[in-house]
Amino acid sequence: MIPESGKTESIWMGTFNVPAFYALDSDSSCDVCIAGAGITGLTCAYMLLKSGKSVIIADDGNIGGGESSRTTAHITSVIDNRYYNIEKLHGERASLLAAESQKAGIDLIERIISENNIECDFTRLNGYLVFKPGERAGVLEMEYEAAARAGIDVKMAPSPPYSALGDYPCLEFPGQAEFHMLKYLVGLARAVISMGGRIYTKTHIKKITDGQPPIAETQNKIKITAKDIIIATNSPVSDYLAIHTKQAAYRTYVIGVRIPKDSVPHALYWDNENPYHYIRIYKQQKNDILIVGGEDHKTGQEEYTDQHFENLIKWTAQRFPMAEHVEYKWSGQVLEPFDGLSFIGKDPENPEHVYIATGDSGMGITHASYAAILLDDMINGRDNKWADLYDPKRITLKAAPEFIKEGFNTAIQYIDIITPPEYANEQEVPEGTGAILNLGKDKTAVFKDKDGKVYKFSALCPHLKCVVEWNKTENTWDCPCHGSRFEATGKVINGPALANLKPII
Repeated sequence: MIPESGKTESIWMGTFNVPAFYALDSDSSCDVCIAGAGITGLTCAYMLLKSGKSVIIADDGNIGGGESSRTTAHITSVIDNRYYNIEKLHGERASLLAAESQKAGIDLIERIISENNIECDFTRLNGYLVFKPGERAGVLEMEYEAAARAGIDVKMAPSPPYSALGDYPCLEFPGQAEFHMLKYLVGLARAVISMGGRIYTKTHIKKITDGQPPIAETQNKIKITAKDIIIATNSPVSDYLAIHTKQAAYRTYVIGVRIPKDSVPHALYWDNENPYHYIRIYKQQKNDILIVGGEDHKTGQEEYTDQHFENLIKWTAQRFPMAEHVEYKWSGQVLEPFDGLSFIGKDPENPEHVYIATGDSGMGITHASYAAILLDDMINGRDNKWADLYDPKRITLKAAPEFIKEGFNTAIQYIDIITPPEYANEQEVPEGTGAILNLGKDKTAVFKDKDGKVYKFSALCPHLKCVVEWNKTENTWDCPCHGSRFEATGKVINGPALANLKPII
């Protein structure tokens, strides 16, 4: 599979080919139009088709071509933000509902696999959360008690099964899972098509109009008329400001390292270090691949991105001396909500018939699955007890300090408008790279390909005019304010921006 969201290739892309689909070439209509053919869009389509709705999915790339193919494919009910934090911010009942939705997401995945005989290496297994003994007094006990109150199956274990990660007590979570992401998505897409769903790729939705009826319009002026629209594009492209002020985009890094077969006990692992790490094993015939991720930072706010891979390699070598060759390196994007919970429901800026699912907080697989359950209920007029919990319009007063901190972080990124450039002119920019230059009254994004051809654009993100930054790892332009991303040659690949970088002739 050719990477679409950057130049790096995940283990899922490197071990499975995704079939091609056709682009939409004429006006169409359906009950529900879904923008995005990743795990959220496909799972929503599956649930709605089961409910008797007609569905069209449109994506500007291929199946799973965005962030879905860049996951590590942990399938877990262990909330990254910790249950004791969810309980503190939202209350005990909210924590219980959040845990219930996470578990329902895993169960739905298992049911879809069973119903459709999808061969995707799905396995139930234990997960282990490791806290350092001196990290903070009682934090392990706090999370154990909060998770138990939320109805999560959790145990105190004397140590993780691989003791080099910490030869001291940790939390054990039975019933977690893993799979091969692209094998699952292709199986899910085939199930969607078999039920009458229509999937179109290479179809860029450029405009969403709410109303009676809502309309999704493509870059080629083709219109999809629907009764309802779901925006399943990781970062919602239908929403200009309301949601993007309540979540922040982060890049996360992953390596896949060859290890001898069965040399590390098969489980999911997480630690609570700063930066934190998450670990799993992908089983192969002759050896295993140890998948290690972490090293997160705000999108567009790190110059030396490749250093994060080096940090992961060093950390892995210290704890896994049997590690051999690094087979894969890739990065992905996650959206961190200001109060630790996803945003699923009616778009605050298009509240009639447009729905969003975003704010996955690094748990995009379970998020996609319980989002599909919730949106299926909402569109079909059924009550769902998770609706208020994940309401995109919610205000969480106890999370106000985080909201203010992220708002300040965004505001100071506009200082880049007056910062000096790295190079004086386009001749100085090395081949195969990009840079921000002062070539006129506004900042200019300059990319020079390996043949020396120069591409020039306005460096201002079309969303809210923040200056984009060059990502040396993925060869993309990344916006440090709200996480929009663009190919080296200016094409938009991640919202909230809908338009390409403006070319300069």
